[in-house]
Amino acid sequence: MSCHGAGVLGAPKFGDKAMWGPRIAQGKDTLYTHALNGFKMMPPRGGNAALKDEEVKAAIDYMVSKAS
Repeated sequence: MSCHGAGVLGAPKFGDKAMWGPRIAQGKDTLYTHALNGFKMMPPRGGNAALKDEEVKAAIDYMVSKAS
């Protein structure tokens, strides 16, 4: 939440439908890939290498559900 809570370095803010819309339109597979592998300034797995794939995907699913 440190990045998505405050929109650090352009991260889409939690719950911001306008910012999440174009990302959601890319599909969950793309969102999962970005979250798992990193994208632009976002580190892989949100900076926590210990997270399992399922945990990262669950976090994405939750953030998407709040922005849909």
